[in-house]
Amino acid sequence: MSDRSPGVPLPHANGALTGYRVLDIADEKGQLCARLLAELGADVIKVEPRGGDRTRANGPFFRNEEGGESSLFWWTMNAGKRSVTCELRTEQGRDLFHRLVGSADVVIETGAPGTSKSIGTDPRMLAKINRDAVVVSITNFGQTGPARNLPATDIVGSAMGGHMYLNGSDEKGPLRTTVPQAYAQANLQAAVGAVIALYARGITGGVGQHVDVSMQEAMANAMDNAQQTWDILQINNRGPGSGRMVSGRQGPRYIYETVDGWVAALSFGGLMGPASNAMIDWLADSGEAGPLASPEWRARLEVVSPLEEQEQKLVVGVIEQFCRTRRKDDLVRGAQKRGAGWAPVYSPREIVESEQLDARDYWVQVHHEDIGETFIYPGAPWKLSGTPWKQRGRAPHVGEHNEEVYGEILGIDRDEVASLRRRMVI
Repeated sequence: MSDRSPGVPLPHANGALTGYRVLDIADEKGQLCARLLAELGADVIKVEPRGGDRTRANGPFFRNEEGGESSLFWWTMNAGKRSVTCELRTEQGRDLFHRLVGSADVVIETGAPGTSKSIGTDPRMLAKINRDAVVVSITNFGQTGPARNLPATDIVGSAMGGHMYLNGSDEKGPLRTTVPQAYAQANLQAAVGAVIALYARGITGGVGQHVDVSMQEAMANAMDNAQQTWDILQINNRGPGSGRMVSGRQGPRYIYETVDGWVAALSFGGLMGPASNAMIDWLADSGEAGPLASPEWRARLEVVSPLEEQEQKLVVGVIEQFCRTRRKDDLVRGAQKRGAGWAPVYSPREIVESEQLDARDYWVQVHHEDIGETFIYPGAPWKLSGTPWKQRGRAPHVGEHNEEVYGEILGIDRDEVASLRRRMVI
């Protein structure tokens, strides 16, 4: 057998899931779930067709060079896994896969309900092959219901889960968040379901169970109190644009442009409530408070009560002018010092450069020895003191671990692996 590929994946001897094996046959809806389990210590094996998983074609690409090994999506969602190729549309391929299933603790699949029998990945079939395995199915709308087989992408999950309705504005309509939030929510909730089901095996005598995750439901679960606001108050909160939506009413503006970006400043930027006088003093010191420095306005703003439309325009105009000539970090420091909860609106680049995240060692360096480059990756989603999270190295190449996995788990020697390759089974 070949030696383990250098650093792919990195060993993780003391993770919470060290010793567990996960098979990943998922598309975009499940690959992050499998990666999270790998970073908790599980041995995650990505099962791909001979030509590679189709998500390897998802951009953007490193150096804009399109190819199966340069997709940044693939790198992000599949870091720390092993990869084997297996043609599930062939009988021999299905047999190999089912033998791997027999050794697995978790199988993650994303096939539409009832459509996977022909390739041997139907959840019921997998449960019969290995009664101890936890089968995690992540689909658009779940295993049941009238929409169960409807096609969908992240934007559909965001729309039908309610997320889009809470973004945007009356002028522009509902908007989708730029990055795929529906996929992310489905993956995170599936990872929690998988871990709970593994824990439950101790109660069920070692028998696994089926974890049914709906992308629509995952998004609906992430909507905070939006559904309850309708159910109890019959009020539909909607996208507020740069303002706030409070009980169905358009609230005050709280996003303001600065010299170098934007700040978030709730409650009219702290000009209403207990901090109002300190904030007005700050504006007055620079000669920019205008009429707000008067005793009448100070008394008016110290009491938190709704402002008339013209009053709102005046207050917003003062803050707008004040912020436009200053840097956001300076504004935030000044407001925080005076008891107002301002925050900078960070771009992706500023998140990477964040002093707070740096102080917590959030970002990790991942070396891609195959191309001689090192990159910054997101760090731990959880900091566990006894069974820590660990980044497990770069994403695997197509079939990089064929000899290793098939030999180690199924006892297939190198010559037979070569024969399977020639016959286009792997």
